[in-house]
Amino acid sequence: MNIHEFGCGHVRNLVLIHGACMSWDMFEKTIVLLQESFHVYVPAIPGHDLTTGEEFTSLEAIAAKLEEELIRRGAEEIELLYGLSMGGGFVIRMLADNRLRIRHAVIDAGIAPYELPRICTRFILARDVLMTALGKYSRAALESAFPRARYGSSADRMWQVLQHMTMRSIRNVYDSTDNYAMPDVFPDIETKIEYWYGAREKKERKPDIAYVRKHIPGVVFRELAGMGHGEYAAAHAEELADDLTAVAAGNRRKQS
Repeated sequence: MNIHEFGCGHVRNLVLIHGACMSWDMFEKTIVLLQESFHVYVPAIPGHDLTTGEEFTSLEAIAAKLEEELIRRGAEEIELLYGLSMGGGFVIRMLADNRLRIRHAVIDAGIAPYELPRICTRFILARDVLMTALGKYSRAALESAFPRARYGSSADRMWQVLQHMTMRSIRNVYDSTDNYAMPDVFPDIETKIEYWYGAREKKERKPDIAYVRKHIPGVVFRELAGMGHGEYAAAHAEELADDLTAVAAGNRRKQS
């Protein structure tokens, strides 16, 4: 797994994890701003890295590899761990693993595991794979869900990533991200955690919000006015950098 590093002279570590069918460099403009204050680590999640043929295996296995690599690089203490969508699922799992000392975490529209009978999860998996396949083979279908007018150049990058991803990776992404394993009891950690979601996706994130409320104590929730899924990170680089810097400073962003 490739992990890109920026601002290597800084002591405070910050990790950004991209969403499904997205690229690590969706954070490019945000990284330029954050690297002035943080040592920024940005993994290219397997299956999404245009420079390798790695497949996406499972969220649990990739999270463990990411943890091991951060520890190997001396980044076992994280000032802020941020993940978008699938990346938010990585944040949830990494907090549960409790292998890193994470001071602050932001789960941005993060996907939590379904608490549903298996037959229901199979239907959901089939639906999600079908919808993503439509986006993989039809630019018009992709742009109907992620219009360039709202998502900027990130919409173009999503198209490139989808052309690179195999159907096996796409299936594994949805199967694992929707159903990854979690402990029965969330560990007692001191991390200050926020869950963000766009106002335009509130209905879709309802099960994820309910899971987080139920299983992870002390989370602050923030609604991003006017935003769709992933839109804030994709098209509002300066605002995202400002917010993450504020969260890392201990200024928790409550619902807006």
